[in-house]
Amino acid sequence: MNRGFFIILVPALLVAIGYVVVFHYIGVSPAYWRLILPVILFLGAIGWLARRGRKEVTK
Repeated sequence: MNRGFFIILVPALLVAIGYVVVFHYIGVSPAYWRLILPVILFLGAIGWLARRGRKEVTK
């Protein structure tokens, strides 16, 4: 995988884990949809860019 991908993905995962841990620690139920929705959008964007990049290379 590309290093740039890890530069973005690792801090995002750490923030998501911290979000869940902090809210669990203070006794508030975190809104998991706030984590799931950006993950779905991020993966969709990565898939779209990957397909778009493949089409440009084959032309």
